[in-house]
Amino acid sequence: MLRTIEKMAEDDLENVWNNVKYSTIGRLRKTFQKHPNCFFTEHDIHSVLYSITKEGLQRSGASTERTRDGHRVLLVHHEYPTPFRCDMHDHEFRRAGEEERTSKGGRYQRGHYDLVILNPKFVKNDELDIVCGKDYQKFTLGMERVKVEPLIWACEVIFFPRVKKLPKNAIKTIEQDALKVKETLRFKVGQDIDFCKMGSVLVFTSHTAEGASNLERLVAELGQEMGLEIIFSQARE
Repeated sequence: MLRTIEKMAEDDLENVWNNVKYSTIGRLRKTFQKHPNCFFTEHDIHSVLYSITKEGLQRSGASTERTRDGHRVLLVHHEYPTPFRCDMHDHEFRRAGEEERTSKGGRYQRGHYDLVILNPKFVKNDELDIVCGKDYQKFTLGMERVKVEPLIWACEVIFFPRVKKLPKNAIKTIEQDALKVKETLRFKVGQDIDFCKMGSVLVFTSHTAEGASNLERLVAELGQEMGLEIIFSQARE
């Protein structure tokens, strides 16, 4: 099946990735809306998102690929590191320069995405040490020679359960992840190649429509202002 993916025209591949993304988001939202009390934590949503994404990739025939040095890897992953260091202090987000230091004297750390889909062409063209992204120095050097987008999709998830009041800084929490995704989408590697093809921020709350109406409005405004896909979902009453 992977050979079929490799032989597809770029337009056909674009449709495959879009179908996987939107069918995954649709299934996850329906599951949450139907069974909101099954989700106690944000990590519960991450787990279901991972499972649905993996199933979608399997149906498309692109769930795994072999690295250039012969290691077969899954294309979907949690906690994949950003290609840049960043300052995420006090619900803010700023891409940090390589030589910048924190108040404690150490360099700023990389962020992580809640879920990504790796580009199978990127996996096939690079060694495992580059593909997994753990070693920042190796990863940075590897990014200088890439010829395709390393990531197909980067996704962030935020969850506000009704067992707690909606925090006053809820929209700032969402904005922080949105800025990370937006910076990712405009980050360039290799010879002016996008690091990531698609990005989404998924916001969930089990608060009622009445209790979360203001947050829903603010999320819609934020998405429009940033030109970013930010999707709001709440439990059905």
